Amino acid sequence: ENDIQVNTPLAKAPLGWPTRPEDLALDRDGKPLRIDKAYTWEHPLAAHGLMHNVITNAVKGDPYSIDTLMIFMANMSWNSTMNTMEVRQHLNAKDEKGQFKIPFLVICDAFQSEMVAFADLVLPDTTYLERHDAMSMLDRPISEFDGPCDSVRIPVLPPTGQCKPFQDVLIELASRLKFPAFTTADGQRKFKDYPDFITNFQTAPDSGIGFLMGWRGKDGEKSIRGEPNPDQWERYQENNCVFHYSMPPEHQYMRNWNQGYLDFAKANALRQKNDPIILAVYSDIVQQFRLAAKGQRPGRVPPEHLKERIIEFFDPLPFWYPPLEDAVTNLDEFSINAITQRPMAMYHSWDSQNAWLRQIHSHNYLFINAATAIDHGIEDGAWIWVESQWGKVRCMARHTQAVELGTVWTWNAIGKAESAWHLDPNADESKKGFLLNHLITEELPIKTMNGTFRVSNSDPITGQAGWYDVRVKLSPAGSSEDMDTWPTAQAKEVPGMLFSSSYVNKSSNE
Repeated sequence: ENDIQVNTPLAKAPLGWPTRPEDLALDRDGKPLRIDKAYTWEHPLAAHGLMHNVITNAVKGDPYSIDTLMIFMANMSWNSTMNTMEVRQHLNAKDEKGQFKIPFLVICDAFQSEMVAFADLVLPDTTYLERHDAMSMLDRPISEFDGPCDSVRIPVLPPTGQCKPFQDVLIELASRLKFPAFTTADGQRKFKDYPDFITNFQTAPDSGIGFLMGWRGKDGEKSIRGEPNPDQWERYQENNCVFHYSMPPEHQYMRNWNQGYLDFAKANALRQKNDPIILAVYSDIVQQFRLAAKGQRPGRVPPEHLKERIIEFFDPLPFWYPPLEDAVTNLDEFSINAITQRPMAMYHSWDSQNAWLRQIHSHNYLFINAATAIDHGIEDGAWIWVESQWGKVRCMARHTQAVELGTVWTWNAIGKAESAWHLDPNADESKKGFLLNHLITEELPIKTMNGTFRVSNSDPITGQAGWYDVRVKLSPAGSSEDMDTWPTAQAKEVPGMLFSSSYVNKSSNE
């Protein structure tokens, strides 16, 4: 336990799986080590982190202020954030001395996303066609039912302009900053680039476990576990970029108590132990935190204002509870549940980057049960207002029978800011597409016996964001109102762009 020190590694791991209060990422005074407050008493088991609170926390200086924020693969000024318009104001917020509360913002992106407009420094990324990637056993592999699999991407094109794969940028930064894992004992650089990192990284010295499990060992003769192989990338390329380890049939079934499989899993670091895997209906881990809040165990105790919350939600037995937002919402006024989800056609390929998808769906609707829509005087295809206690949006409605009466839903992230992503200012994405994010708050006021405090709009145990918890009311838009989406924002031209959106618009009309 230590305070955060400049040029000093954290004494507590900022990632992991806490099993008791003593594992939380807190300093000696009980304050969060992480800017998002993950692994604290507010959200003790937040393995995914709370990215949706980073900007708000940084601007508030809670738990501390920062001088640099680096963002990769997250559009935190638009579709990846809650309370979008206020978060955009946070990004421009200044202190009493006229200095930005987030002084230096670094954005890595391959496109002119809404986030790029706020950047002090843009690191131009590549697309997947120009980079090495690993779908690793240490992250989210592509495994089959009969055995573990992993895969890689191999570049098929050189990077354009000054673009550089962001994985290489991270290796470069970590090496120059002399992070211990990227530096040799004598202070020299350990990895040349990302491919070298993937090949030579091991989870522990001489563990034989790395990012890729295929063709390990000096001659590539080992699988799953073995020394780094300098020719590993070439072997993957020769085998369609995939490695599949087929387990013997006797290991493929009843794996939670199949001793042969359990021994295999431990020997290859898929598990730490080879004991049977038993699903625990009663969680001793969760109970540790409740006992701490009750003062019934030695060691760390939560702050007074959080004890009541922990006692309520850290039940070692599963139970259901209504969304936290319901406690601070007039459910009679805001009687409809609103949810947002990614359309499968655009899960990792947004329509704004794909000319064929744009022909299929270039904007989204709010889907409403036809009976509910009629009760609210809303015609199919009409412009409507959707309002929560946190904000409102104007969008287009679509009748459907495929949703229950008290719920409305839409696709996420099709709506874009005007001219962002190098789109025409009048593109459907910015004129008809919309975000439900404007209606969702990133923080909730929580009332306790000890007063009211604000906390992330997230699950009290895991920190999972409450994207599906917002309640709304519906009304038709007036006939005299503009027939386009609201609110919206206008992207600014980025210095140094090869072509501006106005150039593209002019060229497309000639």
